Amino acid sequence: MERVIILVLTLIVSIGIILISNRRKISDRSMLGVLVFLLFSVYLFRLFSSDVIDQTFNIFYIDIRTDVDAETTWLFSPYKTLFILILRWLTVLFITGAIAVSFHPKREVHALLGFLGPLVFVLNVLFFRSHVIAFEGTYESVFSTRALQFSLETLLFGVLMLMHLRILIRERMKPTRIELQNMALTLFLSAFAVMPLGFLYHLFGNYGEVPKDFTLTHIFVIWFPFALIIGFFYLFRNKSQTTKNLFVTFLAFAAFFQYFYLRRTGLNGLPLHLCNTAVILLVIAIPFRIKSVFYFAYFANVIGAIAAIILPNYSQDIFRLSVVHFGYNHLYALIIPLLAVILHTFPKPKLKHMVHAIIIFTIYFIFVVIVNTWFRNYGANTDYFFTYSDFLSDLFGARKLQYNYTFEIDLWGLELTFFYLFQIIYYLTFIFLMFMMWVVYDTIEVTVERHHRLHLKQKEHMQERLRLKAMLGDRSLSEPMNPESSDMIRINHFSKRYGNAKEKAVDDFSLEVHKGEVFGFLGHNGAGKSTTIKSLVGIQSITEGEIEICGYDIRTQPLEAKLRIGYVSDNHAVYEKLTGREYIDYVADLYHVSVEDRKERLDKYLKQFNLEHAFDQEIKSYSHGMKQKLVVIASLIHEPEVWILDEPLTGLDPTSAYQIKESMREHAEKGNIVFFSSHVIEVVEKICHRIAIINNGRLIGIYTLEELKQEGTSLEELYMKNVRKVHLEQ
Repeated sequence: MERVIILVLTLIVSIGIILISNRRKISDRSMLGVLVFLLFSVYLFRLFSSDVIDQTFNIFYIDIRTDVDAETTWLFSPYKTLFILILRWLTVLFITGAIAVSFHPKREVHALLGFLGPLVFVLNVLFFRSHVIAFEGTYESVFSTRALQFSLETLLFGVLMLMHLRILIRERMKPTRIELQNMALTLFLSAFAVMPLGFLYHLFGNYGEVPKDFTLTHIFVIWFPFALIIGFFYLFRNKSQTTKNLFVTFLAFAAFFQYFYLRRTGLNGLPLHLCNTAVILLVIAIPFRIKSVFYFAYFANVIGAIAAIILPNYSQDIFRLSVVHFGYNHLYALIIPLLAVILHTFPKPKLKHMVHAIIIFTIYFIFVVIVNTWFRNYGANTDYFFTYSDFLSDLFGARKLQYNYTFEIDLWGLELTFFYLFQIIYYLTFIFLMFMMWVVYDTIEVTVERHHRLHLKQKEHMQERLRLKAMLGDRSLSEPMNPESSDMIRINHFSKRYGNAKEKAVDDFSLEVHKGEVFGFLGHNGAGKSTTIKSLVGIQSITEGEIEICGYDIRTQPLEAKLRIGYVSDNHAVYEKLTGREYIDYVADLYHVSVEDRKERLDKYLKQFNLEHAFDQEIKSYSHGMKQKLVVIASLIHEPEVWILDEPLTGLDPTSAYQIKESMREHAEKGNIVFFSSHVIEVVEKICHRIAIINNGRLIGIYTLEELKQEGTSLEELYMKNVRKVHLEQ
């Protein structure tokens, strides 16, 4: 009868919620939030209660009914026991998922809850009495406390799952094959997070080993959390930030549920140990983004968790409920804060976050010191954070330090004893460890971040190669995209915008420069010359348009294009701690220039630029002109088909300027392209075949110097006329 009542009430409540939300135009997310809060509140009651089924031992052991401890309780047959355990497991899994997705909506999770959640609800209703027996050991009435609690929990669970199903139907969510695979993977991976703590003990009994003193099992327990962190990072690194946040939030609530799975009573049962406190704080800090509380867990709790895992204070079998509870609690205190940062749910901490963490830790430390000595007056053997007992002092041989320096006071009839020197040293040591862990965290995070960026670049490079292969068809990847442009620089409708700037630095620029030309690029400072050149050589991205170097697209074939470019920047940036020879060898190696070729070319260029005397000296001892000439040699060492120079003569003495101008002529006469920018009209006029004038990011015109001479028009007059015209138009 109670099953029918629950089903009917669930349907009535669900229909009522739908009608109310439609009439009052309440969003689905708001309704889900209310239901999640109610279900969470009701479920807490179950968490603070003990279950008889947790005493079941090794359900498949043949002689279980005679060869077990007196405390062992058999409620059902082995297979039914297993079924009830799995059903309870699925229920808490779906409750945790529903809570997490209410903070970070995700299509696949909504689908999982909507499709499978109603089935779990129906099974819970059908096996309602079995659940109550699992709670209480017997079924007497639907009006018992645990039966009423489970009735309300089941009703709210059913309504919540039906709301998710409604969302799927209303939004016509039809999962794709990939989404179904993701749902199955999500269900499988998340199940471990909320496994019933007694499940292994129920199935197999004792494992036969206590995971301490660095046995093989203990070593596995130590390394397991770090393996999980690495595994989860690789699994989620390419997921959306919403998915990452959802996952971390799910773990926070799973940790909370797992901690309270084991009922704790009396003063010793308060969640005041550092890692226990972490579980409470994380379930508040992560969903509601409270940074100061989170970074306390990040800096302080992780250390405590590592120490507890390495030096546990239990003596029971690894499958026992209390040991599994200890393991889960410290596992979560360790991995959740670290995952929250490496998955970018929270940003990398700064010094102010450490200060906040120290302040909260100081308050916590003082509190537990007082609580420990206070509770001793009531016969409680409390030792929160090991600030009172001799566990740590014995471990590190400091018992005399602890007991020889005490401070006792009587307050309101209470005797308060403080091991002040031991506790001060303990506090300062922990603060020191927090800073040391920060260094370790930062090193790990930087390494992970660099690895992640490298992985993304490799993935992007592979995708680019696949796209390029598709574009080239049967041709080799080393062949030019556009063979018709193999003898030129081709710029087609190029535009560049920096960031969110309203105006483009260069707008709709088109140009062709052919082999054998010395091409001048003329414009005042800020006109767009350097912007165009930096995109031309691949230093910065292209907003719109295309740029080809000898038929190679600078975006899709950057390596092939750059191998054909020699570039002299406007700031001659060099590695000044290298000698001139070391720097040229470094550049020559980048361009795969053979030893024979570089020696032959160096003999020529060192004499031409008069650098032989300084070539084996450190570059930091060079003058401005010497550095510029070294950069010119480096740009020519691989005999590039395209030589691009950005303001190459700025700040040079007449001799050095003449040498570079002669090199430009010689390089073009060999059938190569020389493209250089300048704002000095006289230089451009003397050595160029053609020139382009740019002003305010726009191409003004392209002119042949020979034709201008025949027309009797000076380049200076032409330039000033066009610049003034543009200013007047604006």
